[in-house]
Amino acid sequence: MQDEQNNINVRKITLMSLIPGLGQFANGQAFKGIVFLGIFVAFILQLIVGGFHSLIGLVTLGTVPMEDHSLFILIQGTLQLIITVIFFIFYGLNLLDAKRVAVLRKEGKKINRTMKEVIHNIGDEGFPYLLTLPAYLLMIFTIIFPVLVTLFTAFTNYDFKHIPPASLIDWIGVKNFFSIFFLSSYRNTFFSVFSWTVIWTLCATTLQITLGIFTAVIAHQKFIKFRRFFGIIFLLPWAVPAFITIMSFSNIFNDSVGAINTQVIPFINHLPFVDISAISWKTDPFWTKVAIIMVQGWLGFPYIYVMVTGILQSISEDLYEAAKIDG
Repeated sequence: MQDEQNNINVRKITLMSLIPGLGQFANGQAFKGIVFLGIFVAFILQLIVGGFHSLIGLVTLGTVPMEDHSLFILIQGTLQLIITVIFFIFYGLNLLDAKRVAVLRKEGKKINRTMKEVIHNIGDEGFPYLLTLPAYLLMIFTIIFPVLVTLFTAFTNYDFKHIPPASLIDWIGVKNFFSIFFLSSYRNTFFSVFSWTVIWTLCATTLQITLGIFTAVIAHQKFIKFRRFFGIIFLLPWAVPAFITIMSFSNIFNDSVGAINTQVIPFINHLPFVDISAISWKTDPFWTKVAIIMVQGWLGFPYIYVMVTGILQSISEDLYEAAKIDG
């Protein structure tokens, strides 16, 4: 046994794993070796079948107008790029795994060899990773993938003059970003959108935080009756699908028959020295933006409410009593 441990060459096994699976075979992990080698072969076959062509297409964006659709080629190339990056991450983990297991063998520690042992080990130590892996994959292909396509498109000449497949699009580097500042038509539009984005972010976030803290503090007061009931009410904007909420607010802010103009404002006008006319929520750009900020505040404040409520409930009652004694 001691001689076998001394004969284990960690460096050699690590080098063998340059072809995924061989290092695992050398460590006596046949099942893991088959899986790793299978993934490697599948990736190589995928590259041969169309993956390598997609990567080349990501560089050229097509060569023949009316036949090559540059936008589709860009999308396919981006997808292949993501797959390739994932494979290289797997490739690195394969090298680390072969080296780690070889070190364990050299130290005389037990390793998982059979399929049953490997699966049992994954269930014990890798269970959290198994649960989070689908979420990460979903995030990669539903969030990162579209963002990358959009980002890559920003570095091309894709516009109304270059619409595939009638014409090809080409990489133009950062020219579009310079145009934002040096072309008046681009500059005015960009800064108009950018300024509104900043205003919307600041106002909506401030409104969410203010409402969330206010409702959490109020609901935490002991003299408030039916606190749990109010807690449920404050969570409703979070529980109701955003689509339903937005549709409801669309009706509420209707210029002619919406509840704000037909019920709320007339009720407020009964107060002394108050005379508010109907507001053009959907036709006046300013009031439309105000309505959007209000809707976003309603949609987002429950998160702040839950967070602040958790913090308030974690504060010991002894601290409150000490504060009362100290005045």
